[in-house]
Amino acid sequence: MPNIGTLKTLTLREVFPHEERDFTPWLAANIHLLSEALGIEVEVDSTESRVGDYELDILGRVAETEDLVVIENQLEKTDHSHFGQLLAYAGGLNAKIVVWVAGEVRDEHRAAADWLNQNFAGRVGLYLVRPRALSINGSAPALDFVVEVAPSEFENELSDIVEQSEAPRHRMRLQFWRQYLAYLEVNGHGWAAGRSARRVNWLEFSNGRSGVETNVSMAKESRMRVELYFANDENKRQFDSLFARRSEIERQFAGETISWERLDHRKASRVAVYRQYDKERVMAEEPARAELFEWMTKQLLKFRAIAQEMA
Repeated sequence: MPNIGTLKTLTLREVFPHEERDFTPWLAANIHLLSEALGIEVEVDSTESRVGDYELDILGRVAETEDLVVIENQLEKTDHSHFGQLLAYAGGLNAKIVVWVAGEVRDEHRAAADWLNQNFAGRVGLYLVRPRALSINGSAPALDFVVEVAPSEFENELSDIVEQSEAPRHRMRLQFWRQYLAYLEVNGHGWAAGRSARRVNWLEFSNGRSGVETNVSMAKESRMRVELYFANDENKRQFDSLFARRSEIERQFAGETISWERLDHRKASRVAVYRQYDKERVMAEEPARAELFEWMTKQLLKFRAIAQEMA
C-alpha cells in the first residue's frame, strides 16, 4: 500500500500574518511562481510604489520589454476598495497587465474582471489569481496559484508572440538550465537538488535566509552573471554591510572583477561577477559548456559561503 499523506488547506493569514510585511516581500522574491501561473515572465521593479495617494504592492515589467505590470495583493476576499485602487494604478501607470492576487474571489469581482477583459481586449489584460496554501502531514506550507480570470484574447496574443519570436530563446534557456542542474547533481552539489529548469533567463538558489539568493542569470551583451542578490534590501543595509568588507570580499574572487550594484532606484541590490560567453558555442560544444559551468559553480559556492556568514 502506498503511504499517502493528509493534505490540509491553510488560510493565507495562517502563513502570512501581515500582508505588507510578509506576503508582498515573499511574492516579490518568488515572482517566478506567479509568472509560471500567468504564463508571462514578470520582472519586479519595486514594491510599495506610491501612485497618487496609494501604494501599489508590486510594480513590474514583462521580461525584456517596457510593458508595465501592476500587482495588488490581499490576504482576504476581494473587495471594492482594492478593485478601485487597482484600476487607479492601471490608469495612472498605463499598465499593460493588471494582476489582482487575493485569498478568495467574489463572484461580482470575477464578473467585473471578465467584463473589463472583453471590453478592453488588446489594450490591457486583467488577471484574478487565488493563491492556495497547502501542507502535508504538518509540513512547511507550499503555495500554488490558481488563475480565476484571464483575458483569453490577450493571452492568445501573448502566446502568438512567444511562439513566433521567443520560442527558440526559451527552448535554449530550458535546455541550458537542465544541463547545468545535471552538472551540479553529477558533481555532488546537493544544495541544488530539487530545482526545476524553466524558460526564464535566471536560476536562483536559496541560502536558507529569506530574501537572500545566489543566482545565475543570462545578462545582456552575452554575459553570464553570478550574483548575491538581496531582494528586500530597501534601506540597503545588507549591501552596505557587505561593501564595508569590500577588500576582503574581492580577495576571495581573485582574477574576477566584482560589480557592486546598489540599485538605489530599486528595493533590491546585488553583488555580482560577469563573464562573456558564446551562446551558440556553449550549446553546441560540451568542453565549452563544461568550462562555463565550472566557472559558474565556483562563483556560486563563494557567494553562498558569504551569504551564510552574514549576520
